[in-house]
Amino acid sequence: MNENLKQQWENLTKEMPKLRIRDAAKHLNVSEAELLATKIGETVKLLKPDWADFLVNTTSLGYVMALTRNESCVHERKGVYKDVSVNGQTALAVGEDIDLRIFLKDWKYGFYAEDAKEDGVMRSFQFFDTKGDAVHKIYQTEKSTLEGWEKLKTQFVDETQTFTTPTKETKPKTETDDSKDIPGFLEAWSKLEDTHDFFSLLRKFNYSREFSLKAANGKFSFRISTEDFLNLMKESSRRELDIMIFVGNPGMIQIHTGKIQKLEPMGPWFNVLDPEFNLHLRTDRIESVYIVDKPTKDGLVTSVEVFDNEGILILQMFGKRKPGIPQSNVWFQLSREYLNKNEELNPSLV
Repeated sequence: MNENLKQQWENLTKEMPKLRIRDAAKHLNVSEAELLATKIGETVKLLKPDWADFLVNTTSLGYVMALTRNESCVHERKGVYKDVSVNGQTALAVGEDIDLRIFLKDWKYGFYAEDAKEDGVMRSFQFFDTKGDAVHKIYQTEKSTLEGWEKLKTQFVDETQTFTTPTKETKPKTETDDSKDIPGFLEAWSKLEDTHDFFSLLRKFNYSREFSLKAANGKFSFRISTEDFLNLMKESSRRELDIMIFVGNPGMIQIHTGKIQKLEPMGPWFNVLDPEFNLHLRTDRIESVYIVDKPTKDGLVTSVEVFDNEGILILQMFGKRKPGIPQSNVWFQLSREYLNKNEELNPSLV
């Protein structure tokens, strides 16, 4: 255990008692996993890295709150883990409430934590990547199955409790921004038959996601302002549309499907505060927003994609749909209300 770091965190907590662990880690220039590890042997236990086995047993936890976030957005969904399957380094949980796409190659650390609260103890399982950044967290609720929590804790706690410091290395950028390939890229885009084929298209042309949307400007993608994006969210709520909101990081994508009702802006945060679903979005970190059309066998599929100033995808929105079923025409028409072909927002790359 890093006693010096532990003491620094305790001192910082006394100065700023409401400071969240993620923000404390930034303040101390360490990872969140490193801070959590200072409590190993007290309120925290290190887990064995048997991620696949752990995931297929999550149903026994009962009704929980699943949390996935990136630097700019937090996605919280309550429900039960159902239909969990693992295939090599990828996994799925496809319940109506908790809907996850999981990429295990980025998982490195797991913890079981117990935090004292005024009304009892808050139990959680927390998972982090090779850099010590949070990938996914599972929190106990008043309707959780305590026996299941105890069983998983006993089954997956690592007896050695040996924590290794995360690496600070970052992956070098491999994408190109070569505009000479844009005509061929757009031609290939026009022949898409499934939204999932878009990932293969990006790999084939070695384009980043944001650059691809710039390349498709005016044809398949249309940039809109942050204000218009927030208005689209509000209008989706007002019309009681069933939508899908995706938030992810390299190790996890978490999806909410349904309506959004209680919207509350608070400073730079735009919040959805519904009983089963919470979203916390840092609007001051939004750099660009695109409405994106992808052709499929089921017709056009339209999404809204939100990026930060480093070109990292913060959030995606779709109208509720399933494979084999066309998207909602109401969602499509709503997206058209916010198209903005202003040249300043939509410069041509060709």
